[in-house]
Amino acid sequence: MGTGNGMRYNNSLTMSAIELAPLVRRLTSLIIPGGGVPYYPGGGPSAEPSLLGLLALSACGVPSESAKPLLSWVAGLQNPDGSLGVHPGHRDQGIWLTAPSAVVFHKYGLTGARDSALGFVTSLKSVTVANDPNVRQDNTIVGWPWVRGTFGWVEPTAWSVIALNVCGLGGHARAVEGRRFLLDRQIPSGGWNYGNPGLNDRELLPFWDTTGLALLALGGQPDVGRVRPSLDLLERNQGKIGSLCGLAWAALGLEGYGRNSTEIGRRLSAVMNDQPDDMLNAAHFAAGLIALSGRKVFIS
Repeated sequence: MGTGNGMRYNNSLTMSAIELAPLVRRLTSLIIPGGGVPYYPGGGPSAEPSLLGLLALSACGVPSESAKPLLSWVAGLQNPDGSLGVHPGHRDQGIWLTAPSAVVFHKYGLTGARDSALGFVTSLKSVTVANDPNVRQDNTIVGWPWVRGTFGWVEPTAWSVIALNVCGLGGHARAVEGRRFLLDRQIPSGGWNYGNPGLNDRELLPFWDTTGLALLALGGQPDVGRVRPSLDLLERNQGKIGSLCGLAWAALGLEGYGRNSTEIGRRLSAVMNDQPDDMLNAAHFAAGLIALSGRKVFIS
């Protein structure tokens, strides 16, 4: 199945609506009557599982009207400056969630909220410092931080680039520099750590979820060769990934480039069906649903 930027999805992961239905019901059962989805059953509502839950419902074909209460709860977390709080009690925390909120608002047609979120995303910059010969990276490239006034990290930068790409701003100067940031932080042998690719001439370990997310952000790269080591890493290790989070984001990363994901699809489906309720992380479960749906949620 082709995409507008020359990328294609591997249909080996895709499940039918009938197969997805029990997983969708399990996700919707977690929605709190007053709005919001908790990380774990019985907890308080939080922005991240709510945002990913909305994207999963959309990917699985759930009518927008059915998602309206949850969408209203998320929209209510947006601050006057366009940023998003982690939950009603901490509206000034979790500003990295503004980027995925822009994706949600875009998918559900809330253009005012989307544009406000994008305004905040493009204004938020990571701190730069002088380059250190002991650290294999360019510290002068601007990315995105977890918290205002701090250094750039892979995940918030990837989310921000994804938001700009999905909302039609992939050519924005911040998106261009964000892709430079991610390519600079790629571990030479493949994958991404949370921040540095290496230290004192030694590579750091890659993480499956960070790698999948970064690959999605770099989905518009004309030169696939730049990310081939990371794709190869995920493809050859898909039988070794055990966590729901790792499986979901690795699957999404492989899907985005049409790479072989047969084994990871089987493992992801099995983990999602077998996960006990008291161990079910709703954010990870929602990401898994998006992967199994086969929908191009994170690529324009």
